Amino acid sequence: MKERTQKEINIIVGQNIRLHREQKRYTREKLAELIDVSPGFLYDAEHGFVGISLTTLKRLCQVLGVSADAILWENHSTDTTLTQRLAHVDEKYLPFIEEIIQKQLELIALFEKETPRKTRN
Repeated sequence: MKERTQKEINIIVGQNIRLHREQKRYTREKLAELIDVSPGFLYDAEHGFVGISLTTLKRLCQVLGVSADAILWENHSTDTTLTQRLAHVDEKYLPFIEEIIQKQLELIALFEKETPRKTRN
């Protein structure tokens, strides 16, 4: 039986795929279905035994709502700007998000106006 080897880049990519899959609460089977690969292939990718194609990378980014650098690089930081996070939201939801943000800004302004500065700290 052939020994299975792992390349460092495949290990990093696999760890990132798993991290983002778990953050989205997808099972391996569900994500595999969504990106049109087998659960076995996804297992091998997450464990660094195989690399992924650009087509699979693109599908992963779309389904997981992350950029390619979140999958490709070793930085596991989930700190992203609002602009980066909104870049992955379907355009049909943007008016709702904008309305929610506007309401929150109005509440903050009201709080600022009605609360004396001394008691806010």
